[in-house]
Amino acid sequence: MSKVTIAGIIFVHIALILYTLFIIIENRKQKTTKSVLVFIILAVIFDVTATICMMIGTTRTYFTFHGIIGYIGLLLMATDAVLLLKYRSKYGSEVLINKSLNLFSKIAYIWWIIAFITGVLVSLFRR
Repeated sequence: MSKVTIAGIIFVHIALILYTLFIIIENRKQKTTKSVLVFIILAVIFDVTATICMMIGTTRTYFTFHGIIGYIGLLLMATDAVLLLKYRSKYGSEVLINKSLNLFSKIAYIWWIIAFITGVLVSLFRR
């Protein structure tokens, strides 16, 4: 396995930790606090970095089953971050996040976890 792929694996695990912390804090506080926004923004940055590393390190096509699920997961995560930033900008940090935005965050997280798991499975069965 190439060093750039290993770096991608490390970055995606950091994104997993940050994204999980985000979803836990968002569901507990139900507000767009600084910590909620910091965790989602860092998760996006680390996932983008991981995706780039894995694309550079792959010897296969970018459009695999896992790849497509992963790109959609990253897009959902980034969309969630933008929506939360807009929500905070419009309503401030003390207003509770509405149910539809909170539901979107949960769906995006679940999709991202499915993408993460498919990546693990691909790695295990590739050996």
